[in-house]
Amino acid sequence: MRKTAAVLTVILLLTGCAFGAIEDMLSPPRLTDEQQAIYTALVDSKGSGFKLKYPRTGEYRSAFVVYGENDSAALVFYEISGINIERTLLVNFLYKDADGKWESLYEIPIRGTDIESVGFASFGEDEEENILLSYAVGQNEKRCMIISGIGSKPELRFDDGYSFMAVDSFFGREYKELLLIKIERSVQTATATFYTYKEGELFRSAQSELDPGAGEYTEIMQGYIAQGVPALFINHRKHDSADFGTDVLFHRGDRLVNPIVANSDNIERTTRRTGLITELANPLDIDGDGVALLPSSTGEFPGYEHLSAQEKLRPVVWRTLSGNALVEKYFSYFSERLGFVFLFPERWVGAVTVAVNIDENTVSFYAAGAPIEEAAADNLILRISVIFENEQMYHYLNRENPENPLTLTEEELEFAFRILSEIGAD
Repeated sequence: MRKTAAVLTVILLLTGCAFGAIEDMLSPPRLTDEQQAIYTALVDSKGSGFKLKYPRTGEYRSAFVVYGENDSAALVFYEISGINIERTLLVNFLYKDADGKWESLYEIPIRGTDIESVGFASFGEDEEENILLSYAVGQNEKRCMIISGIGSKPELRFDDGYSFMAVDSFFGREYKELLLIKIERSVQTATATFYTYKEGELFRSAQSELDPGAGEYTEIMQGYIAQGVPALFINHRKHDSADFGTDVLFHRGDRLVNPIVANSDNIERTTRRTGLITELANPLDIDGDGVALLPSSTGEFPGYEHLSAQEKLRPVVWRTLSGNALVEKYFSYFSERLGFVFLFPERWVGAVTVAVNIDENTVSFYAAGAPIEEAAADNLILRISVIFENEQMYHYLNRENPENPLTLTEEELEFAFRILSEIGAD
């Protein structure tokens, strides 16, 4: 029997913008003193015929965002609408004068219906912060704006549509860049574009095609695709199915490349199907060597052939990149919920199947040969039981039939069983 404690961790997750909760209905009487002063200055400039708008997601959820040295600048989101008036969404910029009184000086129209998020970011060599504003156009389209000069006279520098947006230091660089991913469904393309500032000018630093079958981007992970080669792993849900896929971006010299679209076979080799007992696996440094492997789960364990797609238990195959080809490295059972992956020795592949009891948190490995419901105790090789206690997981491994030729040696078991939270730990 083996006992190991582990705590689940989530790593390398970057967030993008997404639709969130319905806007607050905050009214002027509930404003703070500072917000009330800003609101009064806006009314003095524009009158009272407007409605405050609130970002749906992100760090700033108020219609009033105060910023700058000594909080001397502010922006306010509002909407003007009415009879014979076209509905208009605007962002207004206010500044304190020498007497500390707020003045409304500038406004920029937003050609959308709602504010998604607002934040401050600097890109590339430019240390000056810009406003990064995301807004909704209709129900399914999102756009973002970059506004510079926000300390004195704001200027709209960029406005474009996107499906996923992130700001971070990509590919091991010291400076941040803006990443926009755009899906053009009408022409069946998806593109990742990076933007940065250099010598005060915003420009496109790199661009790459992505899997055109993507429908919704779920997360971006940073890691290494080979020793010393940093990469972005862009996970998505497919447009026309419940399957998941992954794009990989990294640099070969000065070129940004994506081996998933460079070799069309790799799209299938990174496809994951989930179900009632098949969990989603994403790229992971599964063996702790510092290089992320790309998973797929489109097959099934023996004994599940007669079951529906949702009832099938699917193995996760982990592949490494060689040139533009993905080469199989491990065949496994994977469970993020139970916090472990089990790498099959070669003699197990096709000869051993797996049964999962969700209620009892057990995973049983049987000699294959019958429908999974008929798996007999005599064919039981290994059982892993998981106990949740005090926010920890305890894993118990029992070799059930030592005389069975498929029973693993101590060395094989040590290699095969990996606790996810301990992979790569010192």
